[in-house]
Parts: sequence; structure tokens; C-alpha cells
Amino acid sequence: MFLRKQRTIRRIGIGGMIPLAIAMGTGMFWVMEWIYNPQMFTIPYQYVALSICVSAIVFLILLLLCNSLWLAVLLCSCLYFAWTVASYFTYMFRGLPLQIVDLLDLRTAATVAGDYEYTITLHMLIVGAVITSIVTSLFVANRYQVAKSKKTKILIRIIGLVVLVGGIRYLGWSEQPERWSIELNGNRPGDSFYSYGMQMCVIRGARDAIVKEPAGYEVEELQQMADDTKIQNTRKQERPNIIAIMDETFSDLTWIRDFPVSDEIIPFYNSLKENTIKGKVLVPALGGGTGKTEFEFLTGTSMRMLSSTPYVALGKKLDVSLVKPLEEQGYTTVAMHPYVPTNYNREVVYETMGFDRFLSLEDFEGDQTIRGFISDEACFDKIVGMIEEEENPLFTFCVTMQNHSPYTKSYDASVKLTEYKDERVDQYLSLVHESDRALQNLIEHLKESDEPTVVVFFGDHLPSLSEEFYQYLFGIPRAEVPFEEYQNYYLTPFLIWANYDIEEQENVMTSSNYLGAMTVEAAGVELTKYQQYLLNLREEVPAFGASSYLGQDGKFHEYGAGGQEENYLNLDDSVNYNKIFDRKNRINDLFFLDSKE
Repeated sequence: MFLRKQRTIRRIGIGGMIPLAIAMGTGMFWVMEWIYNPQMFTIPYQYVALSICVSAIVFLILLLLCNSLWLAVLLCSCLYFAWTVASYFTYMFRGLPLQIVDLLDLRTAATVAGDYEYTITLHMLIVGAVITSIVTSLFVANRYQVAKSKKTKILIRIIGLVVLVGGIRYLGWSEQPERWSIELNGNRPGDSFYSYGMQMCVIRGARDAIVKEPAGYEVEELQQMADDTKIQNTRKQERPNIIAIMDETFSDLTWIRDFPVSDEIIPFYNSLKENTIKGKVLVPALGGGTGKTEFEFLTGTSMRMLSSTPYVALGKKLDVSLVKPLEEQGYTTVAMHPYVPTNYNREVVYETMGFDRFLSLEDFEGDQTIRGFISDEACFDKIVGMIEEEENPLFTFCVTMQNHSPYTKSYDASVKLTEYKDERVDQYLSLVHESDRALQNLIEHLKESDEPTVVVFFGDHLPSLSEEFYQYLFGIPRAEVPFEEYQNYYLTPFLIWANYDIEEQENVMTSSNYLGAMTVEAAGVELTKYQQYLLNLREEVPAFGASSYLGQDGKFHEYGAGGQEENYLNLDDSVNYNKIFDRKNRINDLFFLDSKE
């Protein structure tokens, strides 16, 4: 590179562009699949051809826009290489492949990325070396351009932009890509990436992220449904404090298999029965994606109609939640998350929802930490302090951080596996044990309080642990786990507890989109018609997941399988579309107590 001589400018004709594009398309397919996909040689030829075509067109667009072979090869190679490496590590840490919608939340990813350990693979090194060699060779060789004159350069760049816009519109909104028959496995998206190739699945995921008006959407019908909805509970004279805690990665892995450990993992949760509703909650995330479960709880909308991180993609559209109806009843509302306030766009969304205050990391300065994260106990102490200071009834929504991955930091494990050895699992189980102890302290304090209080406590998703450990739990590799059993990946514990008499229930199955409405019903406050609608819907469809639902037969079913519960899905899509996307025609008396909102 440093001994480069004067280079001659050479022109690339159409006859040269086409074989170059095919070569680059083939090379980029190899870059993606060789690094990421251990099953690359089993991908059907038609998807290999489609992927090569898409990569070839991406290269041609860059070549037209840059008018430089060297620069086009550099940008195209770096784009595909960086995406593939990021996808590889995303899958390693979260068990989920990287999608285009994840780019909307790069800020959150950046804040937690430094906590993980990265191991560069041999395939990455080889691909990086090959790309470096090719780009360096082109840099020292003659300059190859598509056009030389100024007018022609402008023309080819306009053509490049037209092809870019047309390609995005074709892939995102035309019906033709539907004929490719690419289906993302909602339970095991990684399997789809292996089967169809990374690029085809990324395109499929991007198409799925586009929310369209539901079939048969009629505002008049929704208004009639709202008029017909009758609120079934009556408001109590005294409004209790409502404490909602979404505990980071809180789960009970013994549901999958009762494996031997040195101490009971969550003894207090398991023992709690009096004035308690408890069971399993179906969540839309696995190994990460806290914002998705949080979105379902606060808004009542299932993630099945969305694929992107809602807080980031929708932001200021999310003004319908648990918050404003409680404020209309005299509640002070506080959101808490002892970490960076911009993660998942929380700063914007919490303000849009109407929270009076948002306590983030800076508000916990000097409080107890575990592994560098604010402890659950510190969060719960903060809640107790607010209850004692606040004159109005309090609604607080707290998202904890103590148990966040990775589980490689220095920490003395108090609970250890006795049959299987994995120090990361020991650390995770010990952290959950600590959360259980903090929950016990909170509830025992509230038992002695004169202020009526309701606590809802649940986990946001299962932890991102090694495939070997999950194989130990299930007894077979993840790819072989039967559909029904696989849903254990999306089940976490929940409880609703009160320091006064409520009807006790055990072994309840629900989903995070229903849990908010269940909480306000248990608290005895006034429900909106939308919350009553959710409670009614739960009687017909007991639990919604991102890719499956629990039927009245007690079994899980994939969407589109034809179960009788699917008769309610289109109505639910229409209700949520009206709530979030059709603000001009939104039926406010369905979602708010004061219809002037």
C-alpha cells in the first residue's frame, strides 16, 4: 500500500459489472454463512441463488453510488462482515439472530456490550484476512470506475439511488417476496436462519416488522364493541398502592427439570400462599429483549403483532398504558430503572405514558450494588421510602438490573449445581436466590404497613445460558425439543400479593399482556373498558406469546394452526391498531377513563 505507484483510470463497462456483481454476491453469501451457519451446505439452491442475487444488487448499488470498484468492494465487504460478526455474537449471547429492527436500539446494545466476553473464531480471522487482501490489492492496482465525465457520474448515481429505493420498496412492500415461502420460526428463529440463509431471513424479518392495517378493520365496529363492554368490578373506597416489579431474568428453571442444587433457589416465592395469586406468565422474549415484556405489561398489547422493539420503533405513540387511568384516580406514578435512562428509549416512552417521575441510575448513587449493578434490595428500599413519603396512593413500575447477564463477573455463589458443573449457572442461580430474599424483605415489611398495598412481581425472560446447560435441562439439543415443551423457554414466575384479603389462586397461567389488567383488577381500582376487554379476552385465549398461544384445551398452538381461539385474533389486532396506529380515529373512551384524553 505504501509503495503504490501512479495508477491508471480504467472504465468498467456493463459487460464487466455483471460478472463482478455475481462474484461479489457469491463472496458475500460465503462471508455470511461460513462464519455464522454450521449448516450452510444444506441451504436449498433457490435460497442460495436469491441471496447471491440480493448481495449482487447491493454491490451494484454501491458501485454506482461510489463510482469506484475499490470503494464499492470495501464498503460491501465491511457491511456484510460487520453484520455477520454482530449476528454471530448476538446469537451466542441472546440465542436470537440479529434483525434490521435491532438497529433501532443500537444505543441500548452499546451500553451492555462491554459486559460480555468475545472470542474471535478461526472463520472470522480467515474471512477478515481474505477481505483485507482483496481490498488492499484493489487499492494498489489501477483505478476502475463506471464513469469518467461529470455528467455521467451524476447520471449513474441517480440510477443507483433509484435502484436502491426501488429495491427497498420491492423487498418491503411488494407481494412477490411472499412467493419465496420463507417462514421465520417464531420459537426457534435461529433454525430458520440456518435453513434459508441469513440474508433471506433478515429480509423476511424486516417485512414482518411493517405493521399493516388488519383485514376488516372498522372503527364503527370497535366503537360498538366499546359501547357494549360492561365493567365487572366495582371500585373500593380505599385505593391501595400498586407496586409492579419486573425482575431482570427472574425464572424458575426447575420447571424444565428438577435438577439438584446446594440450596433451594427461590424458597420465599415458593412458600408464599396467603393473599396471593401466582403461577406462570408467558413472555415474548428469551435471553434478552426486556423492553418487549415491559411493553406488554404496561400497554396490554401482545408482541405477536410486532417484531421490533416497541419502545424504540413507536416511541411517542405509546401514550395508552396503565399510567393515565391510575393518575385519573389520584395516583402518583413513578417509573424506576437503576441503569442508563436512554436504554430502550425509556426516557421518551415513560414521559409519553405520563409517569410523574422516572428514577434512573443517577438516582441510586451510593446505593448497594451486586457485580456492579444496583441490587434488587436497593430498588425495593427505594420503593418503601416512596410509600412512606407519598401522601397519594402510589403506582410504581420498577425494572431491576441485579441479575443481568453476563454471569462471568466476580461473585461468590451461594447456590451451586451439585450434579452438573457450570460456574456461570451457579452465579445466575445465586443472583435469583438473592432476588427472592429481597422480595421476602419487601413483603414482610409491607405486611406490617398500615397502607393497603398490592405487589405484582414477575420475571422478564429466561437467562442467556450455555446451550450445553439447556441441553442438560431438556435432555436433548434445543433443535429437538418438542413444540409444547419448548414453550418453557418463555415462561417465568409471577405473583400478585396484597397486604389485605384477596382471593388466593395457584398454578395460574397467563401472559404479560394480561398481567397489568389482572393487577388493577386485584387492586380493586376502576378499570378502563380496554382493561375489561383484556380480562374478557383472557377467558377465550388464556395466554398470548410472540409466536404461539395457550388454548382453552391447556395446550400451546402456533398462530395459523386453525384453533378456535384464532377467531379472536383479528379483533385484537384491530383494537391494538386503533390504539397505537390510528390515533386520528382512536376510540378514547375505550382506553381512558376520561375520554377527552
